[in-house]
Amino acid sequence: MNDPYRISRDDTSRAAPPRSSRPPRPGGAVLRAVLWVVLMVSAVVNVIANNLGDGISPLGMGAGVVSVACIAALIIHHFRGRGA
Repeated sequence: MNDPYRISRDDTSRAAPPRSSRPPRPGGAVLRAVLWVVLMVSAVVNVIANNLGDGISPLGMGAGVVSVACIAALIIHHFRGRGA
């Protein structure tokens, strides 16, 4: 009885290519770097604006929304870039 889950040297035709052989999507690293920079800047602006003002300032709220949007975009970019 053959074991369908056993990996043998004769069964290399069905194996998927390693991830490193797949070419990366163009512009992926640049987009990720820009998202990280925008996230860091907006997080700093958020902290400073909310600590200097009386309560919650519109600038701090805007920077917080931008921070959350960057986090969501980075998560989406990560999972789309993993490959299927």
